[in-house]
Amino acid sequence: MAAVDLVMGKILTDMLDIDGVVGTIVVDRDGLVIESAMKKHLDREAIAGVLHELLAAVKLMGDQFGAGDLKEAILEYRNARTFVNPIGSDYYLIVIGDEGLNLGRMKLELRKVIPKLEEMLY
Repeated sequence: MAAVDLVMGKILTDMLDIDGVVGTIVVDRDGLVIESAMKKHLDREAIAGVLHELLAAVKLMGDQFGAGDLKEAILEYRNARTFVNPIGSDYYLIVIGDEGLNLGRMKLELRKVIPKLEEMLY
């Protein structure tokens, strides 16, 4: 398992090289942190803990109009952007960015990273 942790850690750390990315966190569906990488101090446990509540609300909303499973959530704030992407059915990748994070670039990068993480976790 240690080799998987090192490779996952490297993938998350490499994502910090993308302009605007300040943090990456892989969590399980219960909100427990599996691995993370941060440019600045962020409370990764608090962020991961809120994910469970956020996903419940998003699922309820999607169920109301038959949207199916969550594919991606993008939260835009005045000074930040956050991506939440499922990794299989049991894990999620959270990417935290500043206001300079390019949404299109991030979506392209996630298309590369998610399959790699899925392969490691399953």
